[in-house]
Amino acid sequence: MKVHLFGLAAPTLVAATLFAQSEPDLEGTVDRFCRPLAGAEVVVGFVAGVVHGERELVRPYGRLSWGAPNPPAADSLYEIGSLSKLFTGLLLADAVERGLVALDDPVQRHLPDGVTLQPWRGEHILLRHLSTHTSGLPRLARDEPENPEDPYAHYDIEAMHAAIADARARRRPGTVYEYSNLGAGILGYVLMRVNGCSSYDELLQQRLAEPLGLRDTAVELGAELQTRLAPPHDANGDPGHEWHLAMMAGAGGIRSTVPDLLKFARLQLAPAASPLAAAVRLTQQRHFEGKGQVLGLGWHFARDGSTLVHSGQTGGYHAQILVVPAEQTAVCMLTNTASGAIDLVAERLLQSLLGMDVAPPEFERPVEVARDRLEPLVGTYRLVAGMEFEVTLRDRGLYAQLTGQPAWRLYARSPTEFFYRIVEASIAFELDGDEVERLVLHQNGRDMPYRRIE
Repeated sequence: MKVHLFGLAAPTLVAATLFAQSEPDLEGTVDRFCRPLAGAEVVVGFVAGVVHGERELVRPYGRLSWGAPNPPAADSLYEIGSLSKLFTGLLLADAVERGLVALDDPVQRHLPDGVTLQPWRGEHILLRHLSTHTSGLPRLARDEPENPEDPYAHYDIEAMHAAIADARARRRPGTVYEYSNLGAGILGYVLMRVNGCSSYDELLQQRLAEPLGLRDTAVELGAELQTRLAPPHDANGDPGHEWHLAMMAGAGGIRSTVPDLLKFARLQLAPAASPLAAAVRLTQQRHFEGKGQVLGLGWHFARDGSTLVHSGQTGGYHAQILVVPAEQTAVCMLTNTASGAIDLVAERLLQSLLGMDVAPPEFERPVEVARDRLEPLVGTYRLVAGMEFEVTLRDRGLYAQLTGQPAWRLYARSPTEFFYRIVEASIAFELDGDEVERLVLHQNGRDMPYRRIE
């Protein structure tokens, strides 16, 4: 089973040339864009943070879990998924500035004896290719996870070496953008080696977390930090699982808080005062441009050409950060739900802070339907042989599972009409008297009737 790892990094659309006419009401603006998400059951809870010039604000929303009425704390920890690649990109730039490596070094030069990363038709994969997703390597390694609920925990040193030896570039390195978590994981491992560290967390603490005062940013959590880790939830909002990435941590293994990520954002906005200034500037340079994709080291450039952006997702968390150095503004949001809904909120919030006339995203709010009215809808519904919906009732409501797919929660518009969060689709149950006769799936402009068979 292949696992979709650490979320997407597609460039967010932000308008170019944004100048605020007046200083916005920071609290009011953040609330206006975040409260609709908090009230719609799209995510369990989240923390939003903004930097706007000299001002900074961190605000929590929602709750820690559906059974806990208290909201997350401002310093609650979250898995940040692919935002880890920003730290790995900065660690690469730091190693370059210190003379440990060069961006154009072949990866093979820094691997242990006996471990070979195969070249593509004689051309080596370079370190810069790993950070810009132009290595030609696939998104994931080809091995199957031993535990689908914690799919990367098995990546000890032997598994990492095996993944490197098994990896094959599918196209010429440096020519095509193709997002690769495998490549980023290999880069984190290489940087551990050249810095003489035994783990990615040791490297992260020595070179970034301690110098930058990021006390809540780590891969391996001590007892106190573990107590502040928000409990994970999957895309349905059901309890999820933490992920442990071992030697693949450079691709997505970091945990952090919004306050720490705002410190990281301030470093991007004003690097001059930091010993890491040269490394930060190197990460923000354009190292690859092609077919609508512009990459720094770790960073993606949005289509406005000036906004730095990255998102991340694991099995129970989602993260988003947007930074506009020219405007001294940044937005960061972390949630303990594996849902990208916060991305659009973060983008619109940033646009508003920069003076654009944009409205908060709208999220449909489900209605309450008594459990005894849901029970008659449970059953099996068939379109054709081999294509069926299995509708079940769980603690939090109805779930529908189409043949060959996971079960996704249904949200009620009425006692017989429901919508999905995961895709743009809805389901209507049709009754003959008191009996449910069929369900109709509405998707992509089509109506597909499924007859109840039991």
